[in-house]
Amino acid sequence: MINASLYSLPVFFSVSLAVWAQTNDTIIVNGKEGAISDKTLNNSDIGINGFIIRAMKGASFSATNSFLNSSGIRGGGAIIQDSKFYGRDLNINVSGSHGTGIYLAGKSDAALDHINIHGKGTAVGLQMDGTQHRPFTLPTAKINDSTLSTENGDSIMVMSGDLALNHVSASTLGNDTHAINANMAATVAMEGGKLSTQGTQSDAVWIPSDDSSVSLSHVDVATQGNVSIGVNAQVGTAKVSTSTVETHGERSYGLYTENQLDGDNVAITTFGNNAVGLFTANGGKATLINSNISTQGELAAALVAYPQARIDANNVRIDTSGKQGFGLWSRAGTLNVNKSIITTSGEAAAGLYVNGKPSDASHPENHIRMNNVTLHAGQAQAIDVNATQLALEVKDSSLTGGNGQVMTVRHFADPQDKKNNIYSKVTFNAENSTLNGNMLSSSFNNAVRANLTGGSIFNGAADKVSSITLDSSSQWNMNNSSLVGQLTNNGTITFSDKKKFDTLNVAGDYLGDGGTLVMNGILAADDSPINKMIVGGDVQQGTTHVAINNLGGHGAQTVEGIEVVNVAGTSKGNFVKTGRIVAGAYDYDLDKKGQNWYLTSHPTGPGDGTDKPSVLRPEGGSYVANLAAANTLFVMSLHDRLGEPQFTDTLKDKNEVTSLWLRQVGGHNSWHDSSGQLRSQGNRYVAQIGGDLAQWSENGADRWHLGFMAGYGNQHSNTHNRQSHFHSKGTLDGYSVGGYATWYANAADQTGAYLDSWLQYAWFTNDVKGEKQATEHYKSHGVITSLEGGYTWKTGEFWGSHGSRNEWFIQPQAQLVWMGVRADTHHEDNRTVVKGEGDGNLLTRLGIKTYLKGHHALDNGKQREFQPFIVVNWLHNTRKFAAKMDGARVSQDGATNLLELKMGVEGQIDSRLNLWGNVGSQFGGHAYNDTGAMVGVKYNF
Repeated sequence: MINASLYSLPVFFSVSLAVWAQTNDTIIVNGKEGAISDKTLNNSDIGINGFIIRAMKGASFSATNSFLNSSGIRGGGAIIQDSKFYGRDLNINVSGSHGTGIYLAGKSDAALDHINIHGKGTAVGLQMDGTQHRPFTLPTAKINDSTLSTENGDSIMVMSGDLALNHVSASTLGNDTHAINANMAATVAMEGGKLSTQGTQSDAVWIPSDDSSVSLSHVDVATQGNVSIGVNAQVGTAKVSTSTVETHGERSYGLYTENQLDGDNVAITTFGNNAVGLFTANGGKATLINSNISTQGELAAALVAYPQARIDANNVRIDTSGKQGFGLWSRAGTLNVNKSIITTSGEAAAGLYVNGKPSDASHPENHIRMNNVTLHAGQAQAIDVNATQLALEVKDSSLTGGNGQVMTVRHFADPQDKKNNIYSKVTFNAENSTLNGNMLSSSFNNAVRANLTGGSIFNGAADKVSSITLDSSSQWNMNNSSLVGQLTNNGTITFSDKKKFDTLNVAGDYLGDGGTLVMNGILAADDSPINKMIVGGDVQQGTTHVAINNLGGHGAQTVEGIEVVNVAGTSKGNFVKTGRIVAGAYDYDLDKKGQNWYLTSHPTGPGDGTDKPSVLRPEGGSYVANLAAANTLFVMSLHDRLGEPQFTDTLKDKNEVTSLWLRQVGGHNSWHDSSGQLRSQGNRYVAQIGGDLAQWSENGADRWHLGFMAGYGNQHSNTHNRQSHFHSKGTLDGYSVGGYATWYANAADQTGAYLDSWLQYAWFTNDVKGEKQATEHYKSHGVITSLEGGYTWKTGEFWGSHGSRNEWFIQPQAQLVWMGVRADTHHEDNRTVVKGEGDGNLLTRLGIKTYLKGHHALDNGKQREFQPFIVVNWLHNTRKFAAKMDGARVSQDGATNLLELKMGVEGQIDSRLNLWGNVGSQFGGHAYNDTGAMVGVKYNF
């Protein structure tokens, strides 16, 4: 039924119920169906009479492609009471105070498409009200592709009802207004669209009752105004997914809840001081996953949890910019952050700020957990704890303070009465995490305990930290002097700043149970600058390994030693060196004297050690062995090189005689250094090849040889220190090229004088590998030259059995060898400078050779001869081969004067082929010995 009698309004109608009125158009439908299309309707009445469409008592009404203009107070476009309303392509303008574009009351249902509602003044765009009856009768509505805009009233108000929005834009312009106000058993689900407000305390979404909820998906939310919130689940609940939230204004929040709010794939941006990306308070709980938060402004934080509130964030990217723009802020709240990146930029903009006084809650402790989090505070500490209690757990994460502080713990000091001071209590557990920056506490009255486990790394210093504990897989790289109350070191503590010598102060007890201290020093005598640990209490039972890096110290003999650990109490535990501690030519050990521990360069054992020599590094012996070998490998006599040169005389009638020869040498030597600590042994191999380039005679009786030669040689040595029991290995590998010239009187009876000279240039690569030290590589090269002379007398001959004829000769010999192979100055990995000594040595050899020249009757016409021989030499070296390691000298001993015995045989197989070989030994002082064997072959062309 269409009632046209109310208020005596002129009404025109038809069967289709299309109505046109001259003024104050009103359509009233009671329990019937009605429809309008293509109409423009206006109404300026007050109250319910000001609604253009009124559908009541189960009516069903549809309106399409029409304009509804309402200007009356509390009027509106349509009021639907316990009825159905279908609207499409409607434009509704409401300009009256407290008006409503569409009002759904009671058990109403509306389906609206392409609706445009604009409310001026305090008008509301859409209002749903199911509170008129008890229990509530919920109106329902679905709105698609529509726009609702208001000035000083809510764009959408649901006071009990079920509303579905699809690609809807809702906006307001005034203060204290909302794009969506979901209250009293309201449920709003929005897919796509935009929500925006402009005004102070104007939330895009406001949920003030605990029985109401709002869900947003693919929605753009924006507020402009102070104290405005994008989604305010103040008392109710909210879900936001695949959406953006942007706020402009002071104290404006992106998301806020005191109940429950869940966000997934949300981009939150705030502009303004004191703004917050996601804020939970009064026991509220929020989850945020796969999202981004960006804040700009002073005191603008990304995640904030107030007393008894909680936020769980997973895969969240946080960027803040502004003074005190904290990434995380907990005031007696709980924050669980996983797989996230947090970056802050601005003065005092800590990555995590924690506060909260006891009055904040009955249990004021803050609980923070970070798992797989990268936190970087650009200009501030990573963590700022201000007079509160904190339980912090960090796992698989990296925390960096751009101001050089990973955590600062402060307390509140009452200047009037210290009894009112409030101190912090912090438990910091880090597992498999990296902490970059210092850990500072304002007072030892703050209880700050840091536990590093699971391979955690702390790069920084500590000050007034109550206790630090490292498990066996964790390490502390201490870059400045530190002060801690208690220290348990089962891992590794490294003094990482090598430019200064920091001190680790432990005010209480120290416990090392398999841990390591890595310290630095410029090692020399007792007053050497070095890192130090000072323990004010006791060193508890356990073992700490100590490694010392020498920073260019030259080493020296110590008296008391270099103090590295000072213990005020009782030193029950042990400190033992790990690896080797070396400086220059010296090995240092770690000794306990009283309760303290010292580095000493003299051997450990009974006594004070002051009358004991310093312990030398075995590497010194290896350097010496390499240099000695480089100068002696290619040294030879005339007969070592050519065998018996007179065998060539069998070809003297030839116009031209050339030859090619090859000799190979193997040998072993053993010697001690001058201190008696080092014993070196080496095995060598030499191969030389050469040949005569020319042979001639000046007078028909003498003979000249001019030839070339080239060689390869190597030596492998090892040196052992009988005091430290450390060893090192030396390796030398190189080549030589040179030439020789020989004159032999070659009288008819093959006696007389001879002169031989040669010159070689040799070059080598050298390695020295000390025990538990890096391998050192260096070069050596130089010239070796020799001048040798001798004279041969025939002392007699005799005939043996079976027709053998034997001649006996004696040949005194003299040789001078100048050795000029020099090793390059070498800087070891530990900064020790190594210089070789001994090049320029002049070797003098004086000896006598006796031999028999035998010829058997069976060899007549075959030119086959053999010469067994024995040589006795006295050798004198003018210089000792030595190595200076930062000025400390290690030298080869026992080689100044040597006795050499050599025996062998030289043979001519036929007129062109010669063979020779010998074995020999050299004996010197202090157990010096050298044994070698040589074989040679020569072919004359």
